[in-house]
Amino acid sequence: MRTNVYWLALLFAPGILFAAEGSGEYDTIERTINFVIFFALVYYFAANAIKDIFKARRDSIANSLAKIQEKLQDSKKAKQKALNQLEEAKKTAKDIVESAHKESAIIVQKIEENTKNELENLVRQYNDHIAFEQRKAEKLIVDEILSEFLNKDVLMQSLLKKAA
Repeated sequence: MRTNVYWLALLFAPGILFAAEGSGEYDTIERTINFVIFFALVYYFAANAIKDIFKARRDSIANSLAKIQEKLQDSKKAKQKALNQLEEAKKTAKDIVESAHKESAIIVQKIEENTKNELENLVRQYNDHIAFEQRKAEKLIVDEILSEFLNKDVLMQSLLKKAA
């Protein structure tokens, strides 16, 4: 409180010292005393209200800062959670790629085995077909020879019958 009075006196000292000189009818001292009294009354009645206003403003700023700090902490937690999820997703993606490579190797092996079995079946069918065609051709040739021979026999017999 005393420091305020000193500052106030320091503030108004130049006005008092350098006041215009005149006929001496100026009431500078009375006006200064009135101003000091007015200022003291304003300070007495308005000081608490002004202090409350500044205190409320300080508290609102502190609350805003606390909310901002809380949001910052939430953001940091969310960022860390997102990074953890990213790492987990990378690990999962790596596992998926590895299992896909293994599955593709197994599928390739199965396809190779199936292709090999199909080729063996085709070769076996081809050989069976060739053997069947050979037997068919042999049978056809035998039938042809027999039919020629029988035709000759029938021919001979018919000739013999005609001759006899």
